[in-house]
Amino acid sequence: MQDHFDLDYTRHEDVRTVVETMMTARRTHRNRMHAYFKKFPSKEAALLKPHPDTTEEQWKELCDLFTSEAFMKRSEQNKKNRSKLTVNHATGSRSFQRTRACMERMDAFQRQCDLEGKTYTEIEVYSEILGKKSGYVRGLGRAVKPPPSSTLTTQSSDLQHQLAKARDEIEAMRAAREKDLQEFAKKQAEMEATLRDHREEQWVEQERIRLEQEERMKREQERMRVEHEERMQQEQERMRKEQERLQAEISKELEKKMSSVMEKKMSDMSKRLFSQFGGSKR
Repeated sequence: MQDHFDLDYTRHEDVRTVVETMMTARRTHRNRMHAYFKKFPSKEAALLKPHPDTTEEQWKELCDLFTSEAFMKRSEQNKKNRSKLTVNHATGSRSFQRTRACMERMDAFQRQCDLEGKTYTEIEVYSEILGKKSGYVRGLGRAVKPPPSSTLTTQSSDLQHQLAKARDEIEAMRAAREKDLQEFAKKQAEMEATLRDHREEQWVEQERIRLEQEERMKREQERMRVEHEERMQQEQERMRKEQERLQAEISKELEKKMSSVMEKKMSDMSKRLFSQFGGSKR
């Protein structure tokens, strides 16, 4: 439809025309599918051979519709109504008397235009001959916007003004919202950068503390090692001196004992010699 018409979806008439056209196309498609469905003796037989223009799922939904109680009841009633028609009416829904009155009104309007020397647009002619209807031009369909009266023109102007004002307000709100979003994104980026810097500072501080602790532990271990070595040296020196003292005491004690033994031996020898030599002289 967009390939053949310039549609303005802000106009209610254009939207309604598109909807009605789509509804008509839907009814035509459904009627064509129903005619194809009636060729089969049963629903099961129809399901075995879907229509080429539908999928299996779509065809199953259509078969369910055609065999539903409400659809079959309405179809039977329509058959009865059509059977009562003796003549097929092909001149539309307007009666012959009304058609004759419209033709007479058109002739009178044409004569009036010739006398007044005025020219009217096609929409104005249809509205004058066929009559006016709110939001609809008879003979041209709902897609054509009817000519507004003075009241409608004023209302339309007010509505257009309100619509333009609303659009400006919406645009201003959209711009303000966009600005707020940009400011929020900027603040979020700044917060993320600050958080990232803070994390880096924390990491640097933690690394510094770790290195200080390692250095302090190394110094403490070195101090303990030096103190241990000094204590060991002092203990070894004390043990050496103690050993020397003990050796000196032992040596002195041995010398005393040896001196005492020697003295005793010398005394014993002197006594024996004295006894030997003194006895012989007598």
